[in-house]
Amino acid sequence: MTTSGRYWHRAGIVMLAATALLAGACSESTFDSNDSAAFATGQADASAFPVSISSALGTAEITEAPERVITLGWGSEDAALSLGVVPVAVQNMKSDTGTDDGLLPWSRARLEELDPNAEPTLLTASSKEMPYEQIASLDPDVILAVHSGLNQEQFDKLSAIAPTVAYPERRWATSWEDQITTVGKALGRSAQAEELVTKTQETLAEQKSQHPEFAGKTVAFGSGTEPGSYNFYFDTDPRLKMLVSLGFTVDPLAQQLREDSDQTKFAAPVSLELLPTYNPDVLLAWYLSPELQNEVQSNPLFAGLKSVRTNSYIGLTDPPLVFASSSPNVLSMPWLLDKLVPQLSQAANNVSTS
Repeated sequence: MTTSGRYWHRAGIVMLAATALLAGACSESTFDSNDSAAFATGQADASAFPVSISSALGTAEITEAPERVITLGWGSEDAALSLGVVPVAVQNMKSDTGTDDGLLPWSRARLEELDPNAEPTLLTASSKEMPYEQIASLDPDVILAVHSGLNQEQFDKLSAIAPTVAYPERRWATSWEDQITTVGKALGRSAQAEELVTKTQETLAEQKSQHPEFAGKTVAFGSGTEPGSYNFYFDTDPRLKMLVSLGFTVDPLAQQLREDSDQTKFAAPVSLELLPTYNPDVLLAWYLSPELQNEVQSNPLFAGLKSVRTNSYIGLTDPPLVFASSSPNVLSMPWLLDKLVPQLSQAANNVSTS
């Protein structure tokens, strides 16, 4: 994400939590956890080192299997945990989601499986601040920031502390597949990472086969972050890629919006007057504040959208669910599917019966 986009995304999730919109946001759990990816354990492959990992900001040279791992941004901590590695420090997700815990539910559950007594140091880092001294004091062997907003200066300073693995192409645009395979390479656990990719793909494919109602339905993902406009995410965004994996078809205007916008972005604003132009069968969205949500949802143009009229619109309000659907990864995917698929199924069935 860009700095400004990253800010309103973070602020929106925090605001959601602060205004107690949690109640009733998630449906009854129906997803069988036994169908989820079996997360890895075991030791690193010593023969995988030394290894060089290139990123958009530079190359990390890792000479031996890391033992003291620090993760920054979103997803690297989940990738490490899913591979059986407990980081010594992680991004403080309380500041990103407004939740009571510095770890999100799926991360906390996996940590307790690996080591109930472990409590990684929580780091508060952003595009404007980086706790270099705190990070250095933890004596890391590697710093993983594969899905983050690091800038070049931050990367260079962190690399002076320990080998740092950044994102492969653009900030906040690393797919869940690339997150786990990159972290797996850095930790000497590539074979385990590939197994997790395969199992997660199988889980998504199984959900797709179990929900034929998704097929042929167009979908869009939006957000309300400022008065007078509405944001739609591009067809290349991880949110929509996951929905495609489940069987949906991205609304064609999401591609057109991307092609007509700044290619370094992940979403673009659309004036409320143009909302009827975006008329998918199913619409998911989150909002910066309850006031903006009420403003948007009470607008006659929004109320006239097909997805709203057919009750196939999903307004996401639970902060962890907003986060998981915005940045899915191997570890969060079972939790996300558990909460979101029933809502998607109801929405898709509402389209079919309208």
